[in-house]
Amino acid sequence: MIGPAGRALVRQARMAPGLAERAMARQTDRTHLSHDEDAPATHGALHVSAEGEGPVHGGGGGRRCIALRRTAVAAALAGAAVAAGRRATHGPTST
Repeated sequence: MIGPAGRALVRQARMAPGLAERAMARQTDRTHLSHDEDAPATHGALHVSAEGEGPVHGGGGGRRCIALRRTAVAAALAGAAVAAGRRATHGPTST
């Protein structure tokens, strides 16, 4: 869930799943789909890459990028923990 709208959608789906499903289908039809032109007939992109230029992957960066992000987050958390520990043992510093 992201943000208040996401939390509201989850609550709505728990309380009235059928109503939530119909509301989301209507919203998707109105705002995400074009009714002005027909989509070309294709085999889809599940088993065969779509024609044209563009990346074939999702752009997440793969395992190496994920590992680098996790390492950066761990380092930031460790730094914050060390800083909090110093403040707790030495008290606030005056400048």
